[in-house]
Amino acid sequence: MLRYLTVVAAGIAAILMSDRVSDEALYVFLLLGLLLVMRLRDRYEARDGFRAFPLPFLVETAALAAFGWQYGGLLPLAVPAALYTPPERPGPFIPRVVLAGAAMNAAAWAQFSAEMLAAANLVYAAIVLLLSHVRKTAVDRGEIEALYVQLRTRNHELEEARRTALDYASKVQELAQLEERNRIAHDLHDELGHRLIRLKMMLEAAIRIGGDGRGEAMNLVREVRDQLAGAMDALRSTVRRLKPAEAARAEYSLETLIGELAGASGAAVRFRAAGAPYPLYPSDAIVLYRNAQEAVTNALRHGEATEVAVELEYAPEELRMTVSNNGALPEGGQLRKGLGLLGMEERARLAGGRLEMVAGERFAVRTILPRR
Repeated sequence: MLRYLTVVAAGIAAILMSDRVSDEALYVFLLLGLLLVMRLRDRYEARDGFRAFPLPFLVETAALAAFGWQYGGLLPLAVPAALYTPPERPGPFIPRVVLAGAAMNAAAWAQFSAEMLAAANLVYAAIVLLLSHVRKTAVDRGEIEALYVQLRTRNHELEEARRTALDYASKVQELAQLEERNRIAHDLHDELGHRLIRLKMMLEAAIRIGGDGRGEAMNLVREVRDQLAGAMDALRSTVRRLKPAEAARAEYSLETLIGELAGASGAAVRFRAAGAPYPLYPSDAIVLYRNAQEAVTNALRHGEATEVAVELEYAPEELRMTVSNNGALPEGGQLRKGLGLLGMEERARLAGGRLEMVAGERFAVRTILPRR
C-alpha cells in the first residue's frame, strides 16, 4: 500500500507543481497505467516460482523513471517505491538498490538542482537503510519462527516417546505380575493340589477299612497328618516367595537413609511419619527414597543447611513426603532447576504423582504420590 500511496502522492504533486502536464486526461490515464503495472508485478511475484525473477522489478523501475523524467515535479522521488516489497520475498537486494538509485538520478538529473539532487540521494540512502533493517528483522523473525516450530515438534516427539515409555513400563509390569501369578498358580496346583487329592483318597480308604482294620486305618491317618504338615510347609514357602525380602525393603528405607546422611554430614537430619502407616508399593518406596536423598543432599550442599526435616504423611488418598531445611533461600524466590530437580520431577511423574516446591520461611520440596 505504501508503494501505491507514494506514486499517487507524487503524481498529484506533479500536477500542482510541474508545468509539463499539458494534457491532464492523458496524464491521469498514464498514471493509472503505471499503477496497473505495479499491481501486475505484485500478482506476478506472489507466485512461488517467480518471486526471484527480476523482470517485473525492471519493468516497474523503468516505467517509474520514464514517468518521472517525462513529467518532472516530485515524480523522480517515487522511483524508490519499486523497492517497497514484502521483506519475505526472496531476490537480490543490493543490485536492485543500485538500479533503483540509478533510475531515480537519471529521471531527476535534468530537473533537480544540485542541492535538491543531493537531498534526494540522502533520503534515498535513509530509505535503503530502513528497508535493509526491515528485511533483516523479517529474516530473523522467520528463523525464530522456524526454530520455534522445530522446538515444538521436538517437544511433541519427546512427549510421545515419554508416553510410549510409560505404556511400555506399564506393560512390562503387567507381564511380570502375570508371569508371577502363573508361577504361583502352577506351584499351588502341582504341589498343594496333588497332595490334597492324595490325602482325600487316603481318608476315603481309611473310612472303608472300618473297625476290623483299625490299626491299618490309624496308619493311614498318621500318613495323612504327615502329608498335611508337608502341604503346610509348601504353602508357607509359596507365601514367603510372595513377600519382598527384608533386605530389599530395608535398602530403600527412609529411616536408614536419614541415619546415613546425618552421620556423613554432621547436620541434624530428622524423620517423622504422620497418619496411619500402610504398606507402600515397591516402586513408590524407591521414588520416595531417591527424592529424599536428592532433596537432603541439595539442602546440605547448595543451601548449606544445618537442619533438615523429612516428614512422610500417610493421607487417605495420597502419600506426601516433605523435605524442608533452614538453609539459604533461592535468590528472588526463583529456583533454577538442575538435573537433580528435573530427575525428581520425572520420577514423581512416572509414578503418577507430582513435585512441589515451597519457598517460605524454610525452603521445602514436596513429593506427592497417589495411594495404591
